[in-house]
Amino acid sequence: PLQDASRRPEDSQIEVNIDANNIDAVTFDFYNTLVYHRHGRGRGRGRLLLEYLGAQGWQFDPWEYGVFYDIFENHTIDYTAEHSEEERRHYHVALAQRLFRRLNVRAAEGAAADHAENLWKVLGPASLAVFPDALDLLRILKIARYPLAVISNWPCGLRIFCAELGFGDTFDHVLASAEVGSAKPHPGIFHDACHRLGLPPHRVLHIGDSVADDVEGACAAGLPVVLVLRNDDVPPPDTLSVSSLEKLPELLGLNP
Repeated sequence: PLQDASRRPEDSQIEVNIDANNIDAVTFDFYNTLVYHRHGRGRGRGRLLLEYLGAQGWQFDPWEYGVFYDIFENHTIDYTAEHSEEERRHYHVALAQRLFRRLNVRAAEGAAADHAENLWKVLGPASLAVFPDALDLLRILKIARYPLAVISNWPCGLRIFCAELGFGDTFDHVLASAEVGSAKPHPGIFHDACHRLGLPPHRVLHIGDSVADDVEGACAAGLPVVLVLRNDDVPPPDTLSVSSLEKLPELLGLNP
């Protein structure tokens, strides 16, 4: 039986509606499923960025969703985790300059370079922290030899972010929407992940925090899905949800 959507799921209410014997791989959403913004306090990178720019007294054009995608367009080409400190600083300045041009930030000449390191603290992988329950789950799944992938609506360079956050080698595939040309909830990005994993969709379990992107997208693509609700939100009807990733081993019949 599925959980009662009228109440917050408790540990004892996790009833398996997934046949663990038919799950051969697991995919994850990235942001707010595996990682969170360590300075966000409920605010995303975009809002934090605008707060920073505004705090300097600068004027800038209205925010658009595509800003991150534009400024990180060449991240996989222009940046590597093996860069020297000087090369990293040079890249941070170049990215800050792209950001200023993209948002038409009205500031003194040289301001982008002067604030590049602070802006990278808001935009770069060091701004993110990995949920402890995510690290525990990934360790258990790797021991159990599950192929793993990330499916995320994210700019270019997500694999580099994963590497710098310490779990890049955990995943067999990292699919960022900007790189594969398809974004959740479109089935294309899910089918792309399944193709790379060499499995039909019904044998790949997807885990994510968004009803629209993860639940509806995965279901449309034919993947079983578990919704992660870390707050007190009520899950939609006919949706298997957990309050923590530490519940997933139980669903898959694994021992921690």
